[in-house]
Amino acid sequence: MTNKPLAGINVLDMSWFGAGPIAGRALANAGARVIKLETEKRIDGLRAMAPRPKGARGYNLSGYFNNYNSDKESVTIDLTSEKGYELGLKLIQWADVLLTNMTNRATDQIKVDWETIKKVNPKIVAAYMPMMGATGPYKDFQGFGAMLTAICGMNYLSGFEKNRPVGVGTNYPDYVVNPMHAYIAILSALRIAKKTNKGQKVELSQNESSIASMSLPLFAYDNAKIKHQRLGNRVAFAAPHGVYRCKDDEHGNEKWITIACIDESHWQTLTKIIDNEQLTKQEFNNLESRKKAEDQIDKIISEWTSGLDHLQAQATLQDAKIPAGVVQNAQEVTEDSHLSQRGYFVSLDHVEAGARIYDGTGWKMSQTPIGMEKAAPLLGEHTFDVCTTILELPPEEIAELVAEQVLF
Repeated sequence: MTNKPLAGINVLDMSWFGAGPIAGRALANAGARVIKLETEKRIDGLRAMAPRPKGARGYNLSGYFNNYNSDKESVTIDLTSEKGYELGLKLIQWADVLLTNMTNRATDQIKVDWETIKKVNPKIVAAYMPMMGATGPYKDFQGFGAMLTAICGMNYLSGFEKNRPVGVGTNYPDYVVNPMHAYIAILSALRIAKKTNKGQKVELSQNESSIASMSLPLFAYDNAKIKHQRLGNRVAFAAPHGVYRCKDDEHGNEKWITIACIDESHWQTLTKIIDNEQLTKQEFNNLESRKKAEDQIDKIISEWTSGLDHLQAQATLQDAKIPAGVVQNAQEVTEDSHLSQRGYFVSLDHVEAGARIYDGTGWKMSQTPIGMEKAAPLLGEHTFDVCTTILELPPEEIAELVAEQVLF
């Protein structure tokens, strides 16, 4: 769609797994032409990962890969060969943006480091996303979201008091913080490039990007030497603040609701709704006293919610302007009527994986269309087209390069 906001921007996506490809998908969903440069010699590991249709095998079926690479094209070139590297440099000349989350050693090894490519295309915005940044004693560390949540401090605060640290249940930095920071940085650099006709290097340390989401415990320590500890579902600045069990559903599945009384008005309203005289005690009329009696208060709230349908409890509390929400599993999220009405999930028909739902963009624009239109590419699906239209190779030369395994 040519009237999308990034129509006319060309992106060479040399990233893999999560954070890089999601940033590339955001650019593609906004209208940029994104070519994913791959090789059969080292497949993007996400192509080989589940989930996939039961019993199916192959590099084009991963739900993860297909979700994070919609609206892109795939070209397979062996950059480790001399001829393949020359083709790669021609694609860099074509591109407005280069995107990679390879390690610093890998970008140096295949000679796509900034010092090299800026000579090939001085106007390019080159976004590098090494896990720990391009400098420092840990610059060659390898890892992904599950490691980042530990290093940046998330895991230390996850779990219950006196228990060991636990993961946060998802590789959160890979899916949200890092790709969106990269997306914003690339757009900023593109704006400067348009003004100055000069490109620049964008360096995003995935660790530092992840730490940005940990401001509360970090600043609490810096300002008051307060060391936040694992509190389960509780927080230091509110009470009650927790997850409470409701009535099981008709199939015997547990149902839960979160309730967070952030200020005194929430607390006063909650006591009226629950109508338990123990909660109206004068000793609970401030945060400090409620924190000391959290176990007692949580027990009373749990007794109240245990007799309620979770959706009924949510409606009652939200109608009273108390922050509350049901705990949903993956099936419930995909079937959520609110998301359905807003058209968040997008259904695309993939030639091998079939019809599947994909994440939406996460934002809408009132005047400019944005969102995905095409399913993820098959491995090397667009190699011939890119070779003929961008690299301007004749068919006979393409055939020779395929025979030499420069192209796949």
